[in-house]
Amino acid sequence: MTIDTEREDLAKAGMGEAGEFDVDGQGNIYIVAFKNQKNFIYRFDPQDRLLNSLGRNGQGPGEIEWPFLDRVFDDGRIALTDGMSKYVVFGRDGNAIREFRPGFSISYIYPLDDGRFVAQIPRYETRTFNNDYSFQMTLCFCDSNLFKIKELDHFRSPADGGNEKLYPYFLWRVSSGHIYIANRERGYEILDYDLEGNLRRKIRKEYHPVAPTLAIRKSFLPTHYNQPGVAHYFPNPMPPICSLFVDDKGRLFVMTYESGDRSGEYIWDIFSSDGVFIGRKSLDIYWLGLIYGSKYALVKKGFFYAYKEKENGFHELIVQKITWK
Repeated sequence: MTIDTEREDLAKAGMGEAGEFDVDGQGNIYIVAFKNQKNFIYRFDPQDRLLNSLGRNGQGPGEIEWPFLDRVFDDGRIALTDGMSKYVVFGRDGNAIREFRPGFSISYIYPLDDGRFVAQIPRYETRTFNNDYSFQMTLCFCDSNLFKIKELDHFRSPADGGNEKLYPYFLWRVSSGHIYIANRERGYEILDYDLEGNLRRKIRKEYHPVAPTLAIRKSFLPTHYNQPGVAHYFPNPMPPICSLFVDDKGRLFVMTYESGDRSGEYIWDIFSSDGVFIGRKSLDIYWLGLIYGSKYALVKKGFFYAYKEKENGFHELIVQKITWK
């Protein structure tokens, strides 16, 4: 099954640029789209039919302006962070059933089933103004009002958003009782916490260093990848991890910069929920947004969901059945 974001019915419904997505327990797909005429969230059934849209653009109660998709619950509730300042949960009918502002900036958050949160919180008061102009980003357990209970990890985020150098990865996902965290400062090492904040294990693997190839440079800098002065943008070798996603059984999929079997494909390492390396897979999916933590790929109930980029730059969401061998 494929959802082509250029479809005429989607344009008529006001859907603009497709962004993050998630899937509920019935297989309905929720896409948070941008540059829209009316609403931000578009809901599709498992046969790719558009069911409705919700999340009205605006500044009032129940309205959103700059949404980050946090989670779609199995019952169809949609949790978002809006403008790094507001947390909103919409019901299936499109009405806001919870909304609050914590009083400080928030980035991505993940609402747990018991009401607590895993939250990525920028600490702008730690901003430095020397050569590494940056600030600290922390990943924390928080209570139901987003007050910190325990810090899990932190990293320094470039204050320029990665315009001068490749943005350092700080990636995390929650799945089936696991919190996986990858931090560029630790190389190919992924921390696996339980939902009480206890470290289960450190997942490590040998990797093959990769130089920044022409294909990689074009992906990050499509209009000036070959201009003088951009060589300093890319580390050589590239970082060991590019991105990651999870399935609903706790398996972990880690993208490397190693070229895959065919043009446009890259190698993904796959680990079991016990942290055991179980294989590698060559995939051709849209990966650039994934390096910043965006939800552009997942596996749920045996189906793989991911974006592929078309030749004209538009995206299509592919859904494929997975067979484990």
